[in-house]
Amino acid sequence: MVSGRQTLGSIERTLGELRQEETAMKRAVETAMADIADLRRAELDAYRELARFRLRDGGEHAFGQRIDRDEAEARKRLEQRGLALSDLRAQHAALEAEVASLTDERRKLTRERDAASDRLDNILEAVDTRLADDPEYAAQRERADAARATAEAAREKARRAAEDRAEKGKAYEGDPLFVYLWQRGFGTSSYGSSGVVRMLDRWVAGLIRYDDARPNYAMLVEIPERLDVYASERETEARAERERLGALSRQAAAEIAGEDLAATIDAAEAKIEEITARLEDLETELAEVVRREQPFLVGEDADYRGAEEALLRSLRSEQLSTLWKEARATPSREDEAIVRRLQDLDARIGQAALALENDQSALRDLERRRGELVKVARQFRTRRYDTWDSTFDDDSLTGVLLGELARGTLSGSDYWAKAEKARRRRPRHGNRVGFPGGIGLPGSMGGDSGGFGGGGFSGGGSFGGGGFDTGDTF
Repeated sequence: MVSGRQTLGSIERTLGELRQEETAMKRAVETAMADIADLRRAELDAYRELARFRLRDGGEHAFGQRIDRDEAEARKRLEQRGLALSDLRAQHAALEAEVASLTDERRKLTRERDAASDRLDNILEAVDTRLADDPEYAAQRERADAARATAEAAREKARRAAEDRAEKGKAYEGDPLFVYLWQRGFGTSSYGSSGVVRMLDRWVAGLIRYDDARPNYAMLVEIPERLDVYASERETEARAERERLGALSRQAAAEIAGEDLAATIDAAEAKIEEITARLEDLETELAEVVRREQPFLVGEDADYRGAEEALLRSLRSEQLSTLWKEARATPSREDEAIVRRLQDLDARIGQAALALENDQSALRDLERRRGELVKVARQFRTRRYDTWDSTFDDDSLTGVLLGELARGTLSGSDYWAKAEKARRRRPRHGNRVGFPGGIGLPGSMGGDSGGFGGGGFSGGGSFGGGGFDTGDTF
């Protein structure tokens, strides 16, 4: 059996490790792309040197100038690219640092919350014992029960009145002449027409006996509205009585514990919710930065393409191709060494390009696996699967299965399905007298929210259902 907090902690630590690995792989890709550009510039240098031996009558000077222009354009493009990429990298690093910091802070708060929850849970039976013979508490419980019964009866009466209004109102609302006069406020102080229009409206009213029908319909509309207001007022009163009952349970617990544990838990939970919302925003910002980084990591950004085109423009020129053929066909001692250097550079470029392709493929796989873990972690947090009373009876969720998820051999949806199946609700102590139905308990311990139509567990979501929202993909 492993707690929800421990499970989420394992997921977050694994996610942090994957992010570090992804960052290192990005640096490797960036370095490989820079290395290839350097090797191509080295090729141009070798060809420039070859031209000095092979071209005459100033030809090598003209050829060198063309190479210089292309190389200068490539260098400028790569410098611009480096600045843009450096800015994105800084944004990415800052966001990941804040995510890591907030994740650590959230983890610390959940530990403190759970420690306080354990202490509160351990005294719940003592709270029951103290309140069992407390006349003030018994009287307040009777008032709370009575207020709730009154509120539920009022709401039921309002519901029946609404149904009655819907049914009986059809006869009125199906008559277009009646609806016309009603919407104009005919027969009331809000009616403002005069002259011929007033005369015609009076004639229409006489035809359909509007003066007799209007007060009946007005009453039909007004009664459900009044009853709804009355029911809402009774529900507000009932909630207040329930809050007073919960406050008495909290007071007894604080006196026994020597500290207000429930308030400590609530404060920690409020901070946890605040951090969770901020983490959601940061993950969204990170996803946007990652999207903007993608073209740079596959060489599809405008500056990299421009630099590559400038370098290849010289390398693929017909004049350079002729130089190469002549140097190989009739090599001198000087240009033979250059030819060998060019052959070596060509081989190194091929090897570097292959290594870059492999690194880019590995990076895409890392990004996919990291995305799976991000989604699982976000779902754990937003579904509140790390509350105090959330546990899992499958230890492999923090071991073997988590490892398979990180390696990409298990999908996020499959991991989530296994987590949902293994999730259990940790039972509380007590529950005989104090905190009835969870009234007054912190939400992370299954405290009742004070609503109507049911009580009991309401914090942390439902068990045994849910999963990833419709539309989530892995």
